[in-house]
Amino acid sequence: MTKGKKTRNEGQWTDARFKSFIISQLRSATQRWSPKQTCIKSARVRRGFYRCEECQELVPATLPPPDGKKKRIKNIVADHIDPIVPPETGFTTYDDWIERCFVEIEGYQALCHKCHTIKTNEERKITTERRRNEKL
Repeated sequence: MTKGKKTRNEGQWTDARFKSFIISQLRSATQRWSPKQTCIKSARVRRGFYRCEECQELVPATLPPPDGKKKRIKNIVADHIDPIVPPETGFTTYDDWIERCFVEIEGYQALCHKCHTIKTNEERKITTERRRNEKL
């Protein structure tokens, strides 16, 4: 198979589009994964307030919508302690991805929006650097 060649869905999708579709469907299924929901429930301190495991602050469940938006932002998320796709190595196989995605309660931490953004940005920097080095 040539990279970028349309090979799936009667020749309408590239391999990258197919991978994106599969990952999207799997991520959707994690919303119903019980350990993820338990992580959020255990972070609840009182109605509408949660404790972030990183900064230890008591945070409201949602934040006001950003400028120009209508929806509020979730302020507490169940974050994978070990990233689903390790930034140092990248995607390996679907089996690895699934194993790292559907973890037990010990594999999650409840993070506020601010801490989750910081962690995500750090992982993205590592990924970007790895990809740059792969191109050399």
